[in-house]
Amino acid sequence: MDTVLVTGGTGHLGREVVELLRPLHRVRVLSRSPVAEQADRSADGPEGEPVEWARGDLATGEGVAEAVDGVSAVVHAATFSPAARRGYLRPSDLRSSPPEVDVEGTRALLAACAGSGVDHFAYVSIVGVDRPRGPYLRLKAEAEGLVRDSGVPWSVLRATQFHWLLDRMLGRMTRLPVLPLPIRVPVQPADAADFAEQVARQVAAGPGGMCRDFGGPEVLPLGAIVDQWQRVRGHRTRVLPLPTPSALARVGHAMTCPDGRRGTTTWSRWLASNPPE
Repeated sequence: MDTVLVTGGTGHLGREVVELLRPLHRVRVLSRSPVAEQADRSADGPEGEPVEWARGDLATGEGVAEAVDGVSAVVHAATFSPAARRGYLRPSDLRSSPPEVDVEGTRALLAACAGSGVDHFAYVSIVGVDRPRGPYLRLKAEAEGLVRDSGVPWSVLRATQFHWLLDRMLGRMTRLPVLPLPIRVPVQPADAADFAEQVARQVAAGPGGMCRDFGGPEVLPLGAIVDQWQRVRGHRTRVLPLPTPSALARVGHAMTCPDGRRGTTTWSRWLASNPPE
């Protein structure tokens, strides 16, 4: 069996990717947490090898070269968006985003891969980053450029917004008495589990360059997204419709991929199957 390193392997997408890879590969997960704290997650399941944990930190570069040593492929799913982590935007998020993980960490990981002769670097990105609006997306676009120019055989796999992130953000927003929203902006939420299947297939296929964009099965106006969420989650927060400027509509369309690969899990089905965080 060959060994695949997964960064971000404890996140929503990373956990799904790890489980899909385990039957066919040895899987090593880069984590900042001490290995002992991960022991309860490393037990051998009904299929696949136990997960191997490598201690390291992309933000500082600590342990990165050691984690890459001996692997044939890397799935780089780690990222850091403060807005996604907290579930809402602050004005500062529109001015800057920390580059340590998404740019400097990607640079360090690619250098380690080049030094170790890694055969495939699969980078997880976001639909629309080639037309970025905002600091975080610009960082993802910069990281894509590093991947393309690295000399390491590569794939870039872009996905639309994940269901779990929309769920988290709406959960924070409905604490407000009223939701002022541009309800006509298009959104194409995708299931992280559906996208993980695409990532695992690309690992098996090998370097594919710029892969076809991946999105959910439906492109819905933001108003419908919120209506479905409130109905399933039992909220009744009033929505105040805002005008949708043409520039904002273009941003929304740029972050969808109606002609791309599509998952099968709809927003309403995902909500019904997943309790709130």
